[in-house]
Amino acid sequence: MKRYGARVKERDGFDVIELTDRLTDSLAEIAPEFGCNLYRFECRSKQVLVPPPLLSAFRDEEFDKFRYGTPILFPPNRVKDGRIAYRGKEYRLPLNEPTNHLHGELSSRPWEVIDLGESEKEGAYVTARFQYSSHPDILAYFPHPLTFTVTIRLYEGRLAMGGTIKNEGGEEAPFAFGLHPYFSLPFGNGEEIVLRVPAAEEWPVTDQAFVTGEPSKTAFSGRLRSGVPISDYPRLGCSLLSLDDSGDRTCRIELKESGYTIAYRLGPEFPYVLLFRPDWASAYSLEPYTYVTDAFNLPYAYERTGARGIAPGEEIEFSTCMWVE
Repeated sequence: MKRYGARVKERDGFDVIELTDRLTDSLAEIAPEFGCNLYRFECRSKQVLVPPPLLSAFRDEEFDKFRYGTPILFPPNRVKDGRIAYRGKEYRLPLNEPTNHLHGELSSRPWEVIDLGESEKEGAYVTARFQYSSHPDILAYFPHPLTFTVTIRLYEGRLAMGGTIKNEGGEEAPFAFGLHPYFSLPFGNGEEIVLRVPAAEEWPVTDQAFVTGEPSKTAFSGRLRSGVPISDYPRLGCSLLSLDDSGDRTCRIELKESGYTIAYRLGPEFPYVLLFRPDWASAYSLEPYTYVTDAFNLPYAYERTGARGIAPGEEIEFSTCMWVE
């Protein structure tokens, strides 16, 4: 019998992609119709990601497209007043909060599946694509035909999510990209949960993750390297960190009594990670970002905040990987 499987299946009345690895008892499900959301991952009989109660919630509930699985973000987090100023141009993004633009539109629109398969050498995988050129309403406020291509691959019990963003247009565009995985954790049952992150500095932020000052080495960022208990991390609390770029960039969430660890490795294109605990699910997010929240509107050098552009014809790669230890 084959080790790996990749197929289209029906879930809650919608077509989803299912990837399986029999030897590690691993399963991933992706919803192309709802932002190519990697909304389910189970590995070694452990639930790693928190799925929505029903897939229809991605369609019917206004903010649920941001609240489960792994939303893909462009730009990540909030843009104050929906305004971005870059290279002498001003962009006005639609407001989906009273005074902010939140998380972009990639997570709420259908993606096109362009490849699906499995083999002993490559594991089980799916590749999907989203093109701004197919969405005139997005181009009306962000006139840059970007193409996002994402491959999700299950191989030897590890789930890799990576891809490229390419500027198909003739002008440089502001660039800000991120992911928002919701890792399933048993908060409230007495479990000791310890988080380890290769943090370098911590940014002071509001409860909406807006930056209020420059980063520094704090007691929290220092302790994260060896491990910080997060069982009592406040609901709707958040912390913004710059990562150490000199070594292993794997974050780990250890569940002491349950005897396993969720590992999440980030590629070097993500210099920042936002920690966040929602109040609508028993979950904790480690959100890799290419920039700090609302970086284009901060009074700091772009090199400090990650604000940057993507040039005509430029292609930016990204990579992540999650697994259970």
